[in-house]
Amino acid sequence: MTGQGSPTGVHPSAIVMPGVTLETGVEVGPGAVIEEGAWIGEGTRVGAGAYVGPGVVVGPACQIEPGAVLMPGTHLGQEVRVQVGAVLGTDGFGYVFEKGRHLKIPQVGQVEVGDRAVIGPGACVDRATTGATRIGPEVVLGAMVMVGHNCQVGARTQMGDQSGVAGSSVIGEDCRLGVQTGMAMRAELGDRCRLADRAGALRRFPADQDLAGFPARPRAEVSRMEAALHRLPALLERLDVRES
Repeated sequence: MTGQGSPTGVHPSAIVMPGVTLETGVEVGPGAVIEEGAWIGEGTRVGAGAYVGPGVVVGPACQIEPGAVLMPGTHLGQEVRVQVGAVLGTDGFGYVFEKGRHLKIPQVGQVEVGDRAVIGPGACVDRATTGATRIGPEVVLGAMVMVGHNCQVGARTQMGDQSGVAGSSVIGEDCRLGVQTGMAMRAELGDRCRLADRAGALRRFPADQDLAGFPARPRAEVSRMEAALHRLPALLERLDVRES
């Protein structure tokens, strides 16, 4: 273990492998594991039972909460909060079905998380097939959010609980996604888009769109369709009366 200063405290039950750099003021909780070659920035706290994989870079003043997992290829900026049970840097969901078997496509990229981002409890961010899956600065991911391989999430965007984004999707800056939203593979939301609760974006949308429904479309259009649907029973009743 190396570093420019003494860490504030490494619990006796924690495992810190040779070649790890702990900068000044780092705290490592009970049962945490930090693998060889990892670098932990000044003032960062690694919670109980957390795992930091080989070569992972964690910037200054981060909070890695209990049970969080940072797999190889993960890079965090400063003041990032990774909440309980979140997993960063897992294999992307990439398989080829051949001769009756699911064959894994190698996922050798990285995960990059910008400064002051928040990764919610139980969230999962896949590493890229090649290149990097990027979570921008000030992004907030809610509980159990899934971000697929090679996705790009722009600065200050928020994603509600239980949302899912399929691989290679792009979300611009300052977007707001409600709870249980979804995006199909290679779908895009331009800057400042809004996606209502349980809406599903299946294609590319330009900036400044207010979207709802499945498949997602402009909210005003969805409102007109819902209004027409609510009138349908009365209209059918009137038709039945006329026919009789």
